[in-house]
Amino acid sequence: MTVTLAVGGASTAVSAGGGASVARSPAQAQSARSCGQPRQCTEGEVTINDLRSIEVRLARKGLQASGQLQHDGAHCSEHSYGKVLEFFHRQPCADLYRAQFQGRDRKGDVVLIAVSWVRMADQGGAVAYRQLVDTYGTGNVTELSREGGRYRTVRYTARKYASGRRNNVVVNAQAEPVVRGWGGLALTTIVNEAVR
Repeated sequence: MTVTLAVGGASTAVSAGGGASVARSPAQAQSARSCGQPRQCTEGEVTINDLRSIEVRLARKGLQASGQLQHDGAHCSEHSYGKVLEFFHRQPCADLYRAQFQGRDRKGDVVLIAVSWVRMADQGGAVAYRQLVDTYGTGNVTELSREGGRYRTVRYTARKYASGRRNNVVVNAQAEPVVRGWGGLALTTIVNEAVR
């Protein structure tokens, strides 16, 4: 795994082992490396270990997945669409992390898994956000694959979706096969494992 540290316009790659990668500022990357026992993460902080945990859970189910993580700070309105975007204009989030996983089944077919972690200022905001984003057709946090790369034309239907809430943090996941007739791990299982 390579951790990419962006400094201004330049980036630095750091080898860290595994299949996941993360894009962060140098301070955030240092936090990700040092977060864990005995140091506790701040609520809502997502680290490379969270990506690895998802990869391991999916691997146990027979899906080989590799992911990348991006920290977007409190810029939810810049990285969302639909009624979710309107919600964030009225009630800004406190922090946003997005992850994109590419999973391959035994035949080599690809499924994309988009995961977001949104921290709101309080539990009331988190409950309101989750109720909205769980409603079909209201939009979501923009999936990383839609912002660039080879899969930017893949559109998520939100038919295979799961969410969860821990205090002020709402996590949600969507899965979308790249090919028709996906025969790999059930998409419902994939999204449920991603939000566990």
